[in-house]
Amino acid sequence: MEDPVTISSGISYDRHSIDRWLSIYDHKTCPVTKQALSDRALIPNTTLLRLIQSWTAKVQRSKGLLLDASTPRRFDVSKLCQELGEALELEAQLKCLKKIKILIQEDDDDYRRVVMEKAGLASLVTSLVMRPSSFDQHADDLQVMGEAAIVLQLLNPSQEELRQITACKNGGIIRPLSMILQRGTYQARIHTALLLRSIFKLVTDACKCDIPMVMFESMTEILKDHNASKGTTLALLSVLMHVIPFGNNLSKVIEAGAMSVLVELLLEEREDRRKCEAMLYVLEALCKRAEGRSALIGHPAGVATVAGKILRVSHGVTERAVKILLLLCRYCVGNGVVKEMMEIGAVAKLCMVVQVEGNGKTREKAKEIFELHLNSWNKFPCFPLNCMP
Repeated sequence: MEDPVTISSGISYDRHSIDRWLSIYDHKTCPVTKQALSDRALIPNTTLLRLIQSWTAKVQRSKGLLLDASTPRRFDVSKLCQELGEALELEAQLKCLKKIKILIQEDDDDYRRVVMEKAGLASLVTSLVMRPSSFDQHADDLQVMGEAAIVLQLLNPSQEELRQITACKNGGIIRPLSMILQRGTYQARIHTALLLRSIFKLVTDACKCDIPMVMFESMTEILKDHNASKGTTLALLSVLMHVIPFGNNLSKVIEAGAMSVLVELLLEEREDRRKCEAMLYVLEALCKRAEGRSALIGHPAGVATVAGKILRVSHGVTERAVKILLLLCRYCVGNGVVKEMMEIGAVAKLCMVVQVEGNGKTREKAKEIFELHLNSWNKFPCFPLNCMP
């Protein structure tokens, strides 16, 4: 158990396992007590986590996995790098990676960067991530790849070194990271998401065009986890923002079911400006495609959720939301959008934008929406004529 959480029945489980039980298999009962769960919230069990960490450290010390405090750290790093480079068996590689991970987590960033650059650790770990693989990879191989991805992310390579890593085999690291994101342990998937955010800031446009579908499916699954940390969510949203303009990625994201997941995340998000702006950026990009607009309209809360963010979080959020509504008003007139916008109060929100929004471009887009459908909305008795400029 790596990340213990407690559910409403009072029983604790590993987060990854209980999340799959509730979300993927859609069970509504506690696996042990069979009690129906009225609340699916997963509460971190910090007491149990500390006990697990204490027990793990004790076991690792007994097996010689933890480094003795009196041993020079620089020597240990070099020695571990040598061991990792010479390790041929999966078990030996995994043991070395765990030793290195512990050492990284104990040291400060400056020390870690100096040692990493001198020892060539990042490139060595990258070779384990990029080991010859396929999507039916054996579990032991995948465990080594996942642990290597965790170590690589914790190393926090410089931009120059990360650029060299991603240039190897024309972005060849992306495919194995996609596999880890799909089938790795919970911790491996989280660290892989953070690593991918850094990678997609540096890879070439050609690499962004050739992303396997499984990556988008895996990102959607993680975003669907309402207990995912803010950092993980922002990392995945950042990846989507970097890649959706390229190739056929927009269609892949829509096909992976990201639209409904983003709508639900946006519905729950109240105040976080960065998350709201990132989600609406992705939604706007998806709505530039017919299938994206159809997916948004098809969601029962789609239009209402977007409209509900207007004038509530930030000028950037309002701007994105108005742009999305404009796309719907231009291309989806025959789908009942015009009537729905009146019923859910979106038209009243747009009137307020025209009156008070400080961003001139956003005001102009709101006026354009009225120019398109003012005649239709005039017929509604609740249309706020007194609010029109």
